[in-house]
Amino acid sequence: MDIDWRAVAIGAALVAFNGPILFAALQASRVPALGHQVGAALKEKDAAGDPTDATSYSRVTGAIGAVMMGALFWVISNIVVVLAIVRPADVTTILGAVGKLFLVGAALFLPYAFNQLKSVLQ
Repeated sequence: MDIDWRAVAIGAALVAFNGPILFAALQASRVPALGHQVGAALKEKDAAGDPTDATSYSRVTGAIGAVMMGALFWVISNIVVVLAIVRPADVTTILGAVGKLFLVGAALFLPYAFNQLKSVLQ
């Protein structure tokens, strides 16, 4: 019985990459006040900087964009880890193609950026 060392290397690399992320997610899920704090962060702020009862569209879209970009980055990172072991020459190609996708995804943050710019100019 031969051991496929490439498959072992891929498995070890993915566990080493994803293990700390999973650990951090499990630890964050155990923080009882986290949901309340995130909810308060998504509210409009008054002149004193305290959250109001109104939900901020720009903050919600910014948060959704951050989650989507983080998930995309995580998936692409997993793909690159595997490709670095299986076909190292293809890593440069995929990273070049994905760079354009990240630029398009950055548009999810535009409402938040315009809201912050409006706040600065007022």
